[in-house]
Amino acid sequence: MSKTRRARLLVIDVDGTLLTTDYQLTTATCSAVQQVSAQGVQVVLASARSPRAVHPIMGELGIIGLVICYTGALTCRISPDPQEPSEVVTEQRMSLSSAHMVLRNALERGLSLGWYSGDDWYIPRWDAALQRESTLTGVPPIIEPGLAHATQAPHKLLAIAGEPALMPELSVLVGTLPHDCKGQFSLANYLEITHQDVDKATALSALGKQLGIMPADMVAIGDGENDMALLRLVGLGIAMGNASPSVQATADWVTDTNNRDGVALAIERLQATGWL
Repeated sequence: MSKTRRARLLVIDVDGTLLTTDYQLTTATCSAVQQVSAQGVQVVLASARSPRAVHPIMGELGIIGLVICYTGALTCRISPDPQEPSEVVTEQRMSLSSAHMVLRNALERGLSLGWYSGDDWYIPRWDAALQRESTLTGVPPIIEPGLAHATQAPHKLLAIAGEPALMPELSVLVGTLPHDCKGQFSLANYLEITHQDVDKATALSALGKQLGIMPADMVAIGDGENDMALLRLVGLGIAMGNASPSVQATADWVTDTNNRDGVALAIERLQATGWL
């Protein structure tokens, strides 16, 4: 797609894009994102993560403010104070009955499950997969045995295959999702389940209307299946070098991998070609 104007907003996925495979934010990537923000371009992270899991990353980048969480189910404003609750901008929760149906089906299949509502993450029981997720994100869950009495509809459910033998169960779970839900893989063993109308592109489009920024004035960088609609929506979509062939085919061009400062190199090219 040809460029008609300079970008006013840069949206970046987090895991597999902004962060390395060992979940680090490199100096080069951090510096590049800070340069973009200093230019007056709105930088927005778009992630399957919760607000609390994104907060420290935004703080390190110096871009506390707007963020798209839960694959687009919640767009919120994050305060610099990690103790302050996030402020909802737009949201789309699952129906409570559908969420409980998915919960039961996932647990019956031996999958690990997280129930995400606003800033909080609830789990029915501890296991190794959920312990690893807590360690990686730095967010401790709230344990509610069985989650049978959960009364607030979640923004997202996360089903995890904690061991290779359980991977086929994720595919089975997708096939049993209620009609008003959809599942998107953020990792091979991570199934993000939301309301059927949720995706990052829908959330970004709504945010753009509030900010007065058209999709043609946006650039997106991502690596996953849940980034494909986002890459198609914006004026320039950039896929990571570690993205699958289908994701790369969706993008306007491909940068290097997340372990080789792909975001920093993309920003450098955007600056060289006049997008930034």
